[in-house]
Amino acid sequence: MKDIIIVGASGFGRELAQVIEEINRVKPTWKILGFLDDNPDALEGVNCSYKLLGSIEQWRPKEEEWYAMAIAAPVIKEEIVSKLKAKGAQFASIIHPTAGISSNSQIGEGAVLFGQCGVSVNVKIGEFAFLNALVGVGHDAVIGPYSMIGPKCCISGHTTLGRGVTMGALASTYPGVSVGDYATIGMNSTAIRRVKPRTTVIGVPGKVL
Repeated sequence: MKDIIIVGASGFGRELAQVIEEINRVKPTWKILGFLDDNPDALEGVNCSYKLLGSIEQWRPKEEEWYAMAIAAPVIKEEIVSKLKAKGAQFASIIHPTAGISSNSQIGEGAVLFGQCGVSVNVKIGEFAFLNALVGVGHDAVIGPYSMIGPKCCISGHTTLGRGVTMGALASTYPGVSVGDYATIGMNSTAIRRVKPRTTVIGVPGKVL
């Protein structure tokens, strides 16, 4: 089994630890060493089997260690990945065993897919993208790097999500829609036309906030 450290000890980090445990029940793969977090009280009062190893800022990766990214906010995630990679960190893609992924789709480095995600044919999922539970991705869709896709989202076929896009829980896109870099589609909202970079759309149909 390979040693792995989870970057981020918030609720997302603890959920990711659970996903890794469920991977290990199917095939022993990872030994979780603990968490990195710049908040020394991140696990205070929380029932958790793993400890806080130290801060992200001060940590020095070892060659034999792997890392899993558990920070949702795209911009912050990019900054932290850049810092850790500059120090030699290597990141694993973590995919829940119940996720259904077409054999001709592509999953980038450091991506995380939670339980029962469905990824159709010829999909491209960028590095460090996060797909929460029950996300559906249609054929030929592109999910940009560092994007954060909430639970039960529906990304229709030929959708293109740019870099660092956020989709709240139950958000969706019409087929062929393009969503610009760092844009947000709010919870329960549907993007029916192009979304400009760094804008937020809410409602059905989605309108710029």
